[in-house]
Amino acid sequence: MKHLKEEFDRLTFKEVIVYLLAVVTMISGLTLLFTGLFIPPEGEIHGSVLTAFGSVCVFVASLLGISLHYANELDKFKTDVRQRLDELQQP
Repeated sequence: MKHLKEEFDRLTFKEVIVYLLAVVTMISGLTLLFTGLFIPPEGEIHGSVLTAFGSVCVFVASLLGISLHYANELDKFKTDVRQRLDELQQP
C-alpha cells in the first residue's frame, strides 16, 4: 500500500485530473448501462444505451491512452537528450 501512495504522490495535478475524470466517466457509463436494464422492457438493454456506453469507453481509453503515450514519449526524449549531452561532455 505504501508503494501506491508513493506513486500517487508523484502524479502531477493534470494527471490526477485525467485519472479522476476517467474514473468518473467510466462509473457514469456503467450506471447508464445498469439503468438500461430496469427501463421497460426490463432485462433488455437498448442499442442506444450500448452505443453510448461504447462511446464512454472510447473516451476513457483515449484519455488514459493519450496521457500514457505522451508521458512515455517525453521520458524517451529526456533520456535521449541526457545521453547526447553526456557524449558531448566526454573528451
